[in-house]
Amino acid sequence: MLANKNRAQVPELKLEMLSVLPAATIPRRPLLFIHGAYVGAWCWQVHFLPYFAQRGYPAHALSLRGHGASEGRAQLAATRIDDYLQDVERAVRQIEQQHGQTPLLIGHSMGGFLAMAYAREQALPGLALLATVPPEGLIGSALHLFWQHPQLMWELNALQNIGLPPRLDKLRELLFSPALPESELQRYAVQFQHESDRALIDMTMPQFDQRPPRGCPPVLVLGSEQDLLMPGHLLHSAAHALGVRAQFLKGLGHLLMLDASWSAAADTLAAWLEDLP
Repeated sequence: MLANKNRAQVPELKLEMLSVLPAATIPRRPLLFIHGAYVGAWCWQVHFLPYFAQRGYPAHALSLRGHGASEGRAQLAATRIDDYLQDVERAVRQIEQQHGQTPLLIGHSMGGFLAMAYAREQALPGLALLATVPPEGLIGSALHLFWQHPQLMWELNALQNIGLPPRLDKLRELLFSPALPESELQRYAVQFQHESDRALIDMTMPQFDQRPPRGCPPVLVLGSEQDLLMPGHLLHSAAHALGVRAQFLKGLGHLLMLDASWSAAADTLAAWLEDLP
């Protein structure tokens, strides 16, 4: 649900939007990148925004409320998935006003879950889901970590519940490939943050809304064979629900937009965009 008319009217929070615009006179359709849990729009700014702007796409990345430089940090623990969806709605409308076109949504992990939920309500020109939380939510990922990687589950819970950052070796194992340089791992590690407890609960509870995206837009589901957070069977589940086949890359961790071989994910996404009508 994108709006709740019964909620008290409160001033809108200021939301961070990072943008890189193309030099082309006639740009392509705009892109809106939606980050996952524990990060912000900064995760797209390192590689993906300039990459796609160079290819003619106005590239925008939203920091959801309480993330990055967006307002709402003090209320983050109680922030709901519906609140995040309102942020996505605002970002889409802002881009429409700026470019005269509805953006194509690209969501990573939790951002993919949000993109799917948004697409059930609003028609989109396309939907790209990278290492996405599947429509059934986080329960499959939580069970996978609990049974297969209990130490990593503990590290993730420590970050969420007591603000203790994972050790660098565990952070790499959880989110990146062995090929990521140590200097980049350290630079990213200090930018991770707490996630909304309520939003995580919302995604872990049974998900009853399994409607397909409105208007059946083109969909890409892309993941990594080495992803420990969103393993292959969860990506296959997401793809099956959307009527497509999941694509998988090798040599990348969960945060494929930041990993050493990030260009493989960017190239795959760019090739898919080129094929769109």
